[in-house]
Amino acid sequence: MIAHLHERERWGRPVLRTAILHRVGRLVVPLFACAMWSSAASATCVWTDLIHSQTRAAAINRTTPRVHFVQDTGPGCPAAGAACQSRAYVTTGDIVLAGNTRNGYTCTGFQGPRGSGTIGWLPSAGLNMLPAAAQIPADWAGHWYAPEQDIVIKAAPGGMLSVKGDATWGMSAWRAEHGSVHVGTLNGISRPVGGVLSFTEGEGRTLPYTGGDEFSCKVRMIRRGPYLLVRDNDNCGGANVSFSGFYARKP
Repeated sequence: MIAHLHERERWGRPVLRTAILHRVGRLVVPLFACAMWSSAASATCVWTDLIHSQTRAAAINRTTPRVHFVQDTGPGCPAAGAACQSRAYVTTGDIVLAGNTRNGYTCTGFQGPRGSGTIGWLPSAGLNMLPAAAQIPADWAGHWYAPEQDIVIKAAPGGMLSVKGDATWGMSAWRAEHGSVHVGTLNGISRPVGGVLSFTEGEGRTLPYTGGDEFSCKVRMIRRGPYLLVRDNDNCGGANVSFSGFYARKP
């Protein structure tokens, strides 16, 4: 089905975007990016509540076959009951990102095996936070993906990491046919410091995150459980292109 999804927290202004949702097995919805790295807890469950350093990874501990996400758009939500329940769900053992809590529910994000993701509230009692050692894994190398986003991280000499990425915005059949898909790239060599991999793209070289100017492409990354969390400053590609979001690693 086709839905018009309103992004409430992207680039500081409303964005209306058309997206295709596929109902195959688990209901999946597209991942949307956000721009700022730090985030304060909000009354809603949006991207700025997940892609920041306070986010943790948690495992679903329920023994029931499915645990449905809960929406916050209806009166009294998030809460138990059909009025707040979403069709999207996770199962026992799935790993999610866990953000702020409200009324016994935790804002969470999940990246499914098909590469699409869901964000919403889950019962806090159904989550087991992963141990500290699993929150910031040392392994960064891999091919990381999210809808319209792709990042490859490889080991480089001297303990450095090479980062290369491609992202698009508006990858629909119509926009592709009319040449109106916006694109962006990401290139840099850096090493994690304090659990954060960050850099600024310079002219033919990689600069520290504090280098460059306001128009330079700047990016920060952290690891949480099986996920790679990324935020850029929206200067890494064409209009609306962003690498911000959370990524799963390709098998």
